[in-house]
Amino acid sequence: MRTGWTFLGISHQGTDLDTRGRLTLEPHVDEVYRRVLATADEAFVLHTCNRSEIYAFGVVEEVAPALQAIFAEVTGTPPAVLGRYAFTLDGQDVVRHLFLVAAGLEAQIVGETQILGQIKQAFNRAAAAEAVGKEVSMLVQGALAAARRAHRETGMDEHPVSVGSAAVALAKRSLGSLSGRSVLLIGAGEVAELCCQHLREAADVEIVIANRTRQRAARLAKAFGGTSVGWAQIDECLAKADIVLSSTGAPHEVLYARDIKEAMRRRGGRRMVLVDLSLPRDIEPSCAALPGVEVSNLDDLAAISQAQRQERLREAEAAEAIVLAAAADFERRRCERQALPLIRSLRGKAEEVRDKELRRALHRLGDVPETERQVIEQLASRIVNKLLNEPTLALKECALREDGESCLRLAADIFHLDGPDWPQEA
Repeated sequence: MRTGWTFLGISHQGTDLDTRGRLTLEPHVDEVYRRVLATADEAFVLHTCNRSEIYAFGVVEEVAPALQAIFAEVTGTPPAVLGRYAFTLDGQDVVRHLFLVAAGLEAQIVGETQILGQIKQAFNRAAAAEAVGKEVSMLVQGALAAARRAHRETGMDEHPVSVGSAAVALAKRSLGSLSGRSVLLIGAGEVAELCCQHLREAADVEIVIANRTRQRAARLAKAFGGTSVGWAQIDECLAKADIVLSSTGAPHEVLYARDIKEAMRRRGGRRMVLVDLSLPRDIEPSCAALPGVEVSNLDDLAAISQAQRQERLREAEAAEAIVLAAAADFERRRCERQALPLIRSLRGKAEEVRDKELRRALHRLGDVPETERQVIEQLASRIVNKLLNEPTLALKECALREDGESCLRLAADIFHLDGPDWPQEA
């Protein structure tokens, strides 16, 4: 049996928005941790609007089928249906995947940096669920460090893109200049803040922010020179809004066709652009059938970012090379660490023999001057170090093999070394 990383997840690659909404892990994260930790040693659940993923460290042959069952059951999805959308990884491929995700290289909007904060939040939630040990900690910190380095050492950040920038670009494509337009943001979280930043950079617009918690809306409005309103005032604001950007994170729709139909009547038919930035959806899809109304969602943002993507393609390729090299180095060092208990045990045995033979030799030599004693002791140490050099390298190379654990077990048996507590072999 192998001990290592196992992964199961879905993403925007191969699924549409509604499928991701049905298969989201967000309402079930605590339950997922409880059940996964019954089989795995450590776990990490990453949920965003474009992905729901479980990373688990433990005995691969036991954890992999458990993840399939857990994901299917908590989302109420038949295994055969889940199999059409979910993908699985193990070993080094899991490391590579998270490193690429952290760098924004697996995102709908390539190179976006919002994922860094989302990974940090997911890590904190994993820690609260007592799912974090040294493996999760090293993996997440390694991925974040590689992502920061990729952004720092390439030109990806010279053409910043995010959900917020793509949403504003989409509105500009639909309406032309945004100057003088009224924008209603529903929700006051991180996505709304990104939208505000790009709205302020793009044009002189009127920003109105509605949120169930009025204080959050007020803080965001103050930061960007906007106005905050209560949830009950949304209908009134809809009648004035040229653009609506909704990102509430609610488990159900918050804007319905009847609401928009009434708003359009009060607007005299003036065009309205609705951008749904939530998963599950905030805006009822049938709103798009209303005259003068344009509705876009997260999947539409990917098309908007294509021009920006082309500008960033060369930088993204350079970033990918940095990230993949970092992932390979991370996994190599992780594998080599598996050999450390045996290397320490081997060195301990060798040094024990060295000390014993030194004492015997010095006893037979009698009264040896201190300078000569030091020469003899240094000679013995150098001999041990040189003899251990090749076995040490061989043990590290064993750890890097696909059957590394079996090789290390064999070495431990041959040389009677104390190793880690490996799982029992089948």
